[in-house]
Amino acid sequence: MPHNTSVVEELERAFISGTPGKRDDMLLRVTDLFLTAPATLTSEQASLFDDIINTLVTHLEGRSLVTLSVRLARSANAPTQLIQRLASDEEIEVAGPLLAGSDALNDQSLIAIAESKSQLHLNKIAERLKLSPAVTNVIVERGDRNVIHKVAANYGATFSRIGMSTLVLRAENDDELIETIAARSDVSPFVFGQLINYATEQVRNHLIASARPELRAALAQITHHISERITLRASFANDWAAAERLVNSFAQDTGLTRTKVLEFADGNKITEMVVVLSVLSKIPTELICKLVSDQYGFGAMVLCKAINLDWCTAHAVLTVNLFAKTSRAMELEELDEDFERLSVSSAQRILWYWRGRIKVQSAITGREI
Repeated sequence: MPHNTSVVEELERAFISGTPGKRDDMLLRVTDLFLTAPATLTSEQASLFDDIINTLVTHLEGRSLVTLSVRLARSANAPTQLIQRLASDEEIEVAGPLLAGSDALNDQSLIAIAESKSQLHLNKIAERLKLSPAVTNVIVERGDRNVIHKVAANYGATFSRIGMSTLVLRAENDDELIETIAARSDVSPFVFGQLINYATEQVRNHLIASARPELRAALAQITHHISERITLRASFANDWAAAERLVNSFAQDTGLTRTKVLEFADGNKITEMVVVLSVLSKIPTELICKLVSDQYGFGAMVLCKAINLDWCTAHAVLTVNLFAKTSRAMELEELDEDFERLSVSSAQRILWYWRGRIKVQSAITGREI
């Protein structure tokens, strides 16, 4: 090891003393030497090469780092330390080639970068030929609209149940994204039902007309359910004002307001429950009504998690009997598991995106939603 250290130090001194052009040439030659002989290197030799290259890189400037990154992105045998370092670089020109194409980056590394770096970094990760559910979970939580659209259109990306459901929630009021998701071959009847629920009438009709045969069986139930929801909201038209007056009488007391969610849910007081959830989440009652009446319940579960309700209260919200023929009994076990896995911060991030899209829609339509 002392001998290895002296070799690294000697090369570093020679490197520093050279001109920028000679530095680039020396680094690329050392890199090429490593890349062309990885199978013949012992673990100690590979570690030495990694130390050498990683040390020399500290003396390079931006353009040279970009050149090195592009070269390393094409190799599955690139030096581990160096790949991690360059892929985490703040400059996307340096990090981008590796994030998009390097097979030397494992899921753990991609997740760490996706959780801490910029949207530009997330965008490059979303381009990868293959993405595991562990990575896409982070992308659908943190990504902005551009990132979300890119990962949804990436057929090499795979999603967990909670990841796909979150992706669908992010598609609220985004018809382009809804159609992109619907075109994926891994969309289940469960996910398709969620998409139909969040689509506008125009896109909903298009999705129904172009649905794959295996999805059509669920269409009648889904469309009937949406019709029931619209009728339900209309039937409560005269109750909203009274419910809002009641909730406003105690809304300044957040603790009391939170307890009222369980009280209203247990009492099947739907309008009051919707208004309370709206006050706690700062989400319009129109969206709250859509979430709590959605047959699949994932959105309502996320809403309850985001405002930090316990599972007992969330369960009560999810079992409110909005329609006589509707039951979430089959979904509740999975929703319970999702509720435990989903962090409050993750749920709140989804809530934050909903609020952002609501503001955009308000600005476009010129009216408060």
